[in-house]
Amino acid sequence: MDQRNDSPQQRLTLLELLLVWEGRIFRSRVCELFGIGLPRASQWIKEIRDLNPTWMQWDSKSRSYFATPDFYRRYAKASQADISESLSRYLSMVGLPYASAMENGDSVAWSATPSITAPKPKIFASLGNAIRQGKSVEIEYMSMSEPAPHRRTIFPHSLVLAGHRWHVRAFSETHQEFRDYALGRIIEVKPLARLADRARFDDPDWNTKVKVRLVAHPELSPAQARVIQAEYFNGTASRVETCRAALVPYFIQGIHAAMDTQTQHPPEYLIAVENAREVSKWLFNR
Repeated sequence: MDQRNDSPQQRLTLLELLLVWEGRIFRSRVCELFGIGLPRASQWIKEIRDLNPTWMQWDSKSRSYFATPDFYRRYAKASQADISESLSRYLSMVGLPYASAMENGDSVAWSATPSITAPKPKIFASLGNAIRQGKSVEIEYMSMSEPAPHRRTIFPHSLVLAGHRWHVRAFSETHQEFRDYALGRIIEVKPLARLADRARFDDPDWNTKVKVRLVAHPELSPAQARVIQAEYFNGTASRVETCRAALVPYFIQGIHAAMDTQTQHPPEYLIAVENAREVSKWLFNR
């Protein structure tokens, strides 16, 4: 068993995620997810029952503990950000299979698209180790401006999943600035013994926080706007997200929000950035 799961608080957190997003807990599911035996799974479930006796109700037919209304009342006033974070942690824990036409299985949640940009494990691991050790690396890289493979020394500080693509945020020794490098365009990573000359705390765009105010596109009818507000803003008129300046372009692209409502119209754009002028200076073309 993963030692990180070997504390009561960690086990409670994991089982609570399972209860929140699947609505029930049963022994074989716990065994499947965490690689433990039935007796250990029973102990985990007993721990969460004893600590929170009103959270679950036993169903003898399915031999499962189902979440009670009392349990879900805890989440009635949770913020959209907290709910999104909880769902992300759940999906990270259980995985999300791609719903291909040929696949059969018991899963009820699927990804509509396959992952076609997963990074090479060795490249991902090498960059991660360099970041943890504060070391520089030499990469062999291809870009749209320089399609031929070329080498450059970078000082990486963060791995970022932006949409469906992984990037590494790093200081470029050649360009003397912080840049993003798509992991799918990195051919090779050569670890260097040299310590990185620049770190995360030296990256101004990484450390600058930008507030992005989202609203329903102003060209939508009032009834249509209410649909978007219910879907994305938890029924409120707008939503404000705080984003690192370096990641603002990926965020805007990912949610497909209009920056210019005079040229970007529904139905292609249903959400708009209300403070577009303030946000625009952080876009790629600034």
